[in-house]
Amino acid sequence: MEHLSSSRKSEIIELAEFLAEEYCFGSLVKPEIIADMSGISYNYGDYQNYFDGLLEHDSGDFHIYLNTQSIQYPERLRFSFAHELGHYFIDDHRNSLKRGSSLHKSYSSLQPKNIIEKEADCFASNLLVPPTRFENFICKKKFSFSLIDSISTHFGISISATLFRFVESGNYPIMVVYSQNNIVKYKWCSDTFPFKFLNCDSSRKIPINTAASEYFTDETTYKDTEIVFASDWFRSYDDIRGIQLYEKCIYQNFNNTVISIIW
Repeated sequence: MEHLSSSRKSEIIELAEFLAEEYCFGSLVKPEIIADMSGISYNYGDYQNYFDGLLEHDSGDFHIYLNTQSIQYPERLRFSFAHELGHYFIDDHRNSLKRGSSLHKSYSSLQPKNIIEKEADCFASNLLVPPTRFENFICKKKFSFSLIDSISTHFGISISATLFRFVESGNYPIMVVYSQNNIVKYKWCSDTFPFKFLNCDSSRKIPINTAASEYFTDETTYKDTEIVFASDWFRSYDDIRGIQLYEKCIYQNFNNTVISIIW
């Protein structure tokens, strides 16, 4: 899996924040405004499962196609739009299209493996949630799930995108675990989170005695934040018995998925 270097990441973040302030100063960042003012045409259509967004170059003109399959999730559609703008504004991506390479066709993914898609995701995240605005918004606020919820609402991005953004900021030690059909698919955490290794075997099944595990066992759900033991979720060379953590679960019944936020 290719990694985005810190210098390249900083470059893209700086570009995204500059464009957010240039086109949407002091207001919600709207990708359509940026596209309009940059001479990029776009349209919405039902493209089934072929892509979420696509950037096309033709004789010097650029056009973005956006899939209305995502229309029931407006935050996801906004992110797809911002992602395609990333393919345009990041010089290497745009020049590649101008040289006649294939279309930039994009799909939603929590952890894109292609470095080009990672760069466009980084751009989209920081365009929709410019770093300075983000820091000002969370400044001196105590962490809880309600803070994640308020960030999502304020900036118009999904809960999962908000979690990525919050973990990336490193402002508070949290881990996010994305599981489907009782199997851990992805996990990501802030550098300051004290536990790194999940209490899983090679099957990657969700650790038992966790709120997420209960959902997959008998469909038990919890509306509120639950208190769990660190030893139920994590392995450690140290004795972590008795250490308590908070766990908040977000349930996605349509695809049998749980997003667990642990802090």
